[in-house]
Amino acid sequence: MIWEREIRIGEAAYPVVISDRQEALLAAKAAGRAVVGLLSKDGDLCLSAARYLVEAIEAADDAYLEKVVRRERGLPWTIGESGRLLVREFALEDVGQVPPEPEDGEADAVFYRREKLEAYIHGQYGFYEYGLWAVVRKEDGKILGKAGVTAAEAGIDGLMLAYHVFTPYRRQGYATEACRIILDYVGREYACPVYAMVEAANTASARLLDKLGFRVMGQKYNGSGHPYILFSGNC
Repeated sequence: MIWEREIRIGEAAYPVVISDRQEALLAAKAAGRAVVGLLSKDGDLCLSAARYLVEAIEAADDAYLEKVVRRERGLPWTIGESGRLLVREFALEDVGQVPPEPEDGEADAVFYRREKLEAYIHGQYGFYEYGLWAVVRKEDGKILGKAGVTAAEAGIDGLMLAYHVFTPYRRQGYATEACRIILDYVGREYACPVYAMVEAANTASARLLDKLGFRVMGQKYNGSGHPYILFSGNC
């Protein structure tokens, strides 16, 4: 069977084809349409043409299909917003808008190079549906920092909150505002424990986490013996 739907994002309309037939999915994909495979007892066993599968047609609602379209078209998903901020996935157009900072590590290079950012968007967002997101000032579209959630380390069941506001925009409440948007989103989408880990000497981050309702769980050490404080919070 074949179902055709139209999803509107902004002013544009995007056709989506849902089917339990591999041939129909291949034809729709060749025509430039987003596709979703439907697992059914009467359908084809192989639906490899579809990156996304559902077990019932009811599961392919507008919210789900919008995510499919955004993934296929490279359109960033909006995580949430507040009065001043919008938190969204990074897009390829953001290359060059993320300033290198002295405390950056090797992993931060993903946001400076187009090919690395493209791989991150397809791999991290496409597979996990979460990661580090762009913190954008709504007033002028300026990217003020990165924030999001990452997988927790072994032995911790949940997600790890991460945030970094670029130097010129600190001490203006942006980190607290962005983290609240993220915690609200994680609470709706994942309903799982959220943790945070900060350097023991980073009192500013400790105060922020306290304001967000996190509590100290204990002290940990990295491979070089550097002390970190582990915090636990509820989303």
